[in-house]
Amino acid sequence: MNLINKENIYFETKNLILRLFKKSDAKFFVENYIDKISSKNIPNFSYPYTLKDANDFIKKAKSKLIRKKEPSIEVAVYLKLEKRVIDGISLTHIDFKNKKCESGSCIAKPYWGKKYIYEVKLEVYNYVFKILKLNKVYSYVLSYNPRSKKHLEKLGFCEVGYFKQDYFYQNKLVDLYRMDLFKKYFKYEKFKKRLL
Repeated sequence: MNLINKENIYFETKNLILRLFKKSDAKFFVENYIDKISSKNIPNFSYPYTLKDANDFIKKAKSKLIRKKEPSIEVAVYLKLEKRVIDGISLTHIDFKNKKCESGSCIAKPYWGKKYIYEVKLEVYNYVFKILKLNKVYSYVLSYNPRSKKHLEKLGFCEVGYFKQDYFYQNKLVDLYRMDLFKKYFKYEKFKKRLL
């Protein structure tokens, strides 16, 4: 059963607007993946990333939102100062019966280190626990991306598994961390004060 209300998927922070993707966002998406360094941390994205890839992604995101079984939400991260999308965050495999979902995110390389990722995730995870009423968010992190693992830990995630040679990418099998965040450990106001 899909309990997602599209009208609720809009958040505004000091620097960002988080909303569903629009067709006009495709050009920014392509600019975000112009270099291989950004693309290599998102293995399901092709390189070079084309306008067709971006348009296909946005089109599929709309259809996944209305699925009855395990719907997905793809949220665009819009930087107010520059009036552009600087990337996105996803909630996939949303399982209302077992009260859990998977999350993945990315911020374009020029915007790393500016705390935008914390602004994004604090609002989205708050939505997961307060509006969707889920109990757990989980995320998989590529072993060669310690930066991603570190910022998840700052948001209350804990490592619950390490999977050797679990994901085939660029002609080799890579290791994955499994990270979990439980509702009871997500302290929205406390994290907001500490991280922003």
